[in-house]
Amino acid sequence: MSPLAALLAVRRPRGLPVFVASVRRDYVAAMGRRIPARMPVEEFGRDQVVSVRIGENGQHGSMVHLLLMSMVAMLKPRRVFEIGTHTGGTTALVAMNTSQDTEIFTLDLSPDETLPEGVTDLEHIARAREALGKAFRNTEWEGEKIQQLLGNSKTFDFSPYHDSIDFVIVDASHSHEFVFNDSMRAFRMIRPGGVILWHDYESMRSEYGVTKFCNRLRHHYGFPVFRLGAHGDDTRYAWMRVDAATCEKVKRIAANPASF
Repeated sequence: MSPLAALLAVRRPRGLPVFVASVRRDYVAAMGRRIPARMPVEEFGRDQVVSVRIGENGQHGSMVHLLLMSMVAMLKPRRVFEIGTHTGGTTALVAMNTSQDTEIFTLDLSPDETLPEGVTDLEHIARAREALGKAFRNTEWEGEKIQQLLGNSKTFDFSPYHDSIDFVIVDASHSHEFVFNDSMRAFRMIRPGGVILWHDYESMRSEYGVTKFCNRLRHHYGFPVFRLGAHGDDTRYAWMRVDAATCEKVKRIAANPASF
């Protein structure tokens, strides 16, 4: 153990996970194993001029959300599927930055549903049970543009959405078990030209499996997975644009997930 880590553990234990995560990122970068960063404009073309909407119905985002919404504005998705609603903040921001006829489906556990085994983020689940989709409740988007779906992503029937979604957000339980499951669902839903986005990539939390999954996609399979942002950014998002060839490959994996 580093003497600095030992000192931090004694004097400021809450800062130790952040320190360890930062050191690990630096080590991975030095070994050339950190996946590269990519800005949305590099993927969608620098000739695109887009405006980002924020603040409607009191919903404001961070600078990271502005970057995310710029990607949504450039992609112009007609159908969006979010796995993990929570309080609906991201859902509302996506609704602001898509056309009026865009369909947004967002899935979360029913407030009275028994928790599945192996879930993480118990504090977020508790918050969601109190305020599920609060950010878009009683707005013009609810029911018309945003459809709240309830269920466990392991048992939910995704078949009506197969091969029809332009933008999938994977942001439910972050254990590797659930990230794997939800990503397989995303692979079945995405269509050519769409984007899959994973939240909490390179998180400091050791129980999260987002980094492991996305790194395997990039390093083992060669999929075009990038960190969202510029070279030195840590936005905690990873994303992949799915062209026709990539779409075919991910659907083969989803058809036989045991092979992953």
